[in-house]
Amino acid sequence: MMAASLEMVAVVAMAENRVIGDGSGLIWHLPADLKRVKALTMGCPLIMGRRTWDSIGRALPGRASVVLTRDSSWAAEGALRAGNLDEALALSRDWIDATNEARDEVILFGGGEIYAAGLALCNRVEATIVGLSPDGGPDAAFFPPLDDADWDRERLEEGAADGDVPAYRYERFTRKVPVTV
Repeated sequence: MMAASLEMVAVVAMAENRVIGDGSGLIWHLPADLKRVKALTMGCPLIMGRRTWDSIGRALPGRASVVLTRDSSWAAEGALRAGNLDEALALSRDWIDATNEARDEVILFGGGEIYAAGLALCNRVEATIVGLSPDGGPDAAFFPPLDDADWDRERLEEGAADGDVPAYRYERFTRKVPVTV
């Protein structure tokens, strides 16, 4: 069945200062957040950059991995390669149309360049805000700032620091004037 319209949702874990990674992966490990991300993304195509793919290291079960890369010869088992965002959206639609368990949502999954390119098409951001402010190093990746004039913000849940796990909170940002993908 052809999806009439899709919703694009950014799913991100970021530090208080919007750092999302150091160029090779996440800077923290939040076991509870991994379960939340799985619930938010199951049955959806994930649009991600090649470095995000590399940091995950494999296709995630029950989801399509649409990898944006400028390298036209890049290929990986379980990944769908896209050269630009329009191609990534077309591959996502095709996967949704061909997959019985699919939801009509496309997940913008990182990293920083991918979020910057696709955020204008998102109506919702599901964010995990980690209670840290790392500098991220010379290859730091950042989540773009969200303007309060454009987004409503809702705090959902908080998690206390526990051993090596930093404090965190879940927030949902909803675009005040929805866009259509």
